[in-house]
Amino acid sequence: MTKLKDKTKKKNYLVKTEDRSKSSKELVFKIPAKDFDKFYQQSLKELSKDLKVSGFRKGKVPAEVAEKELTPERILYNAGDIAIRKAYVDAVVGNNISAIGEPKIELKNIKKGEDLEFVATVDLLPEVELKDFQKDIDKVNEKFSKQEVKVDDKDVQKELDILASQKVKVVTVNREAQKGDQVEVDFDVFVNNVAIEGGSAKKHPVVIGENKFIPGFEEQLVGAQADDEKEFELEFPKDYHAKNLAGKKAKFKVKVGLVQERELPEINDEFAKGFGQFKNLQELKDNIKHGLVHEQEHKKEDEWKKELIETLLTKVDMEIPASLVNNEVEVMMRELENDVMRLGLTKEQYFSQVKTTEEKMKEEWKKKQAPNRVKAALILQHLAKEHKLAPKKELIQQQVDQIVQQQTAYGQDPAKLDIQRIYEAVKGSLTNEEVFKWLMGGEDKVHKCEH
Repeated sequence: MTKLKDKTKKKNYLVKTEDRSKSSKELVFKIPAKDFDKFYQQSLKELSKDLKVSGFRKGKVPAEVAEKELTPERILYNAGDIAIRKAYVDAVVGNNISAIGEPKIELKNIKKGEDLEFVATVDLLPEVELKDFQKDIDKVNEKFSKQEVKVDDKDVQKELDILASQKVKVVTVNREAQKGDQVEVDFDVFVNNVAIEGGSAKKHPVVIGENKFIPGFEEQLVGAQADDEKEFELEFPKDYHAKNLAGKKAKFKVKVGLVQERELPEINDEFAKGFGQFKNLQELKDNIKHGLVHEQEHKKEDEWKKELIETLLTKVDMEIPASLVNNEVEVMMRELENDVMRLGLTKEQYFSQVKTTEEKMKEEWKKKQAPNRVKAALILQHLAKEHKLAPKKELIQQQVDQIVQQQTAYGQDPAKLDIQRIYEAVKGSLTNEEVFKWLMGGEDKVHKCEH
């Protein structure tokens, strides 16, 4: 328990503090009756502004009249809100208490003419203490710096084949379907003789040999002709994305529509010129290879950063306040909602597929994922502050302007955008990038804070 001295010129109503845990503190306040009476008068003045009393203009009702019109409890508790807010903020700022979130307030005494007494319990920003991490970070850096990004001719050819398939011509033929053909099918899928949700389609195009359906489906179409009907059983893969179907046997009822032969263009210089800026096939190949190398380098960098964070997490012992974990869980849920929306699903459909509920998933996240994400963010903030790492202001502003332009293009009113929030988000993201550069390659690769 710690007795506190007033460190500011403001009145300090904080009597004492007591640590509840490493991540929370209890603040005990007492506001003398004579000071609380001033807050009471302020409350009365505020409430009288909206009071309507016959014979007085709005906002001009005298205090003694307003006090008779208003209930004593309303004046008193509004005074308490004003006093508590003022006392709490002054104490936190004046005594350098690293409070986060809203405090929990417990009123001990609130009566007119008496001292106002209350206790505020507040979560604290955890202190980050990293222990002997450099050697392990060096090992991670050595591991990834030795990894070479390789893109061979087969990788390039695969991309060329994809481009060729985008320019394919289909011709309806009167024969049995064979590998490489495109077949239009109507199908229904049943598990335990019950049609599954989303398991029906009409005139669905299937290219035999692309292996875009579950294993065995496309092979069943080989030899089929238009108007043929087939029934067969297949087993969903054990790692199937819809967990409720993974590993289960299903019956497929299929009716074949059109059988179409696919005529792929020849991959040559003329083919390359069809994509605009390329003079010949070699230029197109070089461009594809450059893109694949960039993609692989980006993937390698993501894995590198992930391992660096995992390493740093083993080097810190930190108690995370529940409020921070809960906030992070809500962020994770918003991210999930955006992801499933891009898949064309609702949140409810997704939870149905993975056989869980939003509440259960949140509780699971609270065990490890959310605390680790919070710890990772705090570690990056700590390293940025300790080593004075920050992005250039011009770069921050440049990205902020880009975001504003994008949002405006999507129909957002620029005047309604929270520019400060966007600025802080961009600054935080770019600061993290500076920290990763420092971790991965040393101080010569990063921009220092301008002091």
